Amino acid sequence: MFYQCLTHSVARQMRFWLQSGKRLLLALLAICLFFFSFPLTAQAFCGFFVARADAKLYNSASQVVIAHDGNRSVFTMMNNFRGDVRDFARIVPIPVVPTREQVRIGDSAIVEQLAAFTAPRLVKYVDQPCQDEATLWLNGLFLAGILALPISLFLLRGPTTRGKFIQLGIVLVILAAVWLFSLPAFLNQANKASSGRVDSAMTVQVDDQFTVGEYDVTILSAAESNGLVSWLRQAAYQVPDGAATVLQSYIQQGMKFFVVRVNLKEFQRQGHGFLRPIVIDYESPQFMLPIRLGMLNANGDQDLIIHVISRGQLTEVANYRTVPIPTDAKSSRKAPSGQELPDSIQSNFNTFYADLFQQAYEQAGKNVAFLEYAGYTDQCDPCSVPPPDAEALIQAGVFWNPDYPLERRNTVTRLHVRYNAQTFPEDLVFRQIDADRFKAKIQADGLYFNNKAGTVFQGRYVIRHPQGAALCFSGIRYRQLMSPHRLRENLQRLTGRVMR
Repeated sequence: MFYQCLTHSVARQMRFWLQSGKRLLLALLAICLFFFSFPLTAQAFCGFFVARADAKLYNSASQVVIAHDGNRSVFTMMNNFRGDVRDFARIVPIPVVPTREQVRIGDSAIVEQLAAFTAPRLVKYVDQPCQDEATLWLNGLFLAGILALPISLFLLRGPTTRGKFIQLGIVLVILAAVWLFSLPAFLNQANKASSGRVDSAMTVQVDDQFTVGEYDVTILSAAESNGLVSWLRQAAYQVPDGAATVLQSYIQQGMKFFVVRVNLKEFQRQGHGFLRPIVIDYESPQFMLPIRLGMLNANGDQDLIIHVISRGQLTEVANYRTVPIPTDAKSSRKAPSGQELPDSIQSNFNTFYADLFQQAYEQAGKNVAFLEYAGYTDQCDPCSVPPPDAEALIQAGVFWNPDYPLERRNTVTRLHVRYNAQTFPEDLVFRQIDADRFKAKIQADGLYFNNKAGTVFQGRYVIRHPQGAALCFSGIRYRQLMSPHRLRENLQRLTGRVMR
């Protein structure tokens, strides 16, 4: 008898659920749609720029800006010379003889703006890890309260039975679950956050001589290096020992020599008090930068920072590995990454980045080019300085329309090379890659910056602080990620420096 009653009760209950199933399903669907229509995050709280690592932190850093498209390149060479300007001289191998119109004086302010725009940066976020949690809990409670009343009235209409109370209990449990699921996930809610004169005895030809700005320029061709060295020394140029071997390799490649030194009279007349950049514009299928001559009289490692501006493409070094500098690409307004750093680096960010770069240089094998920035020139996130405008890009050498269509905007790649004669026995040869392919390579390394500003990669380092005490469930996870021990470990991992 007991089993018959139980079977009859279950069958009756099943019939009721089948009859009301469609209405209940619609009610639950309405619950889900209404709940998910609520925003999952509050208004974004963007980080603000704190500091940047500039070229001045290196003792012997040279800067070069290259505007490149097709076979044409415009090189802006920023001099890092220290000393009496009368002693300044530079010999640059180039593949062709430029005309006088293709040599001019550049603007150091443009080079410095571009360097600041792409420099590794420190960003600070002030987080509100409890704000979204409280908002969503209140939203969920409000939603559950609104839905519970009509659903209760619907289920309890007519005679009250135990089955109806069971159904009501089930619905209330579902509503409670909806409310509980409104608790934000810890990781997703922890932040807001002239003539051709030839000296046949020395087989050196002077292809042209002229003065531009404060520089005297001589363009030479040579048949053999010993004659070239003799010519330079007779012209009172300081030629370091061992130059003949390096010069001979350039001569065998058919290279010309762009020789420049200061015209003291013009320098004093200009009245700038410093040497301005010199710009060379030429066409050649060789997209390269000669660096070997500069190593001959160098004292230790040298740093070279290269900015390549292009039309919709990004740049890497073809004959050496190009390696992204260690960075925090994951930290965002939605979540900390766990890679954040102690607040103390804010006061000595240059020292921090110098240590980071040195460790990366040693770990990578000392013969790599480091990628420090890749992205579009018209936007940034976060911005250390305003993006360069069209006029600035023209001053930086852009010879195509700088207001390029948005579907293929102008790009800038920043490469940082620390080199000496042993680690870089060859000159730098560049290769350009479509921005989408370049982006895919960065994504494969897990270092892609997924943002609307068009920054593909940047050296970015983050410090964070909660706003208030952060006494909530999300605050527990937040404090774990921001624990002093973890921040110290992150600093040691990046720099090798132990912080106590």
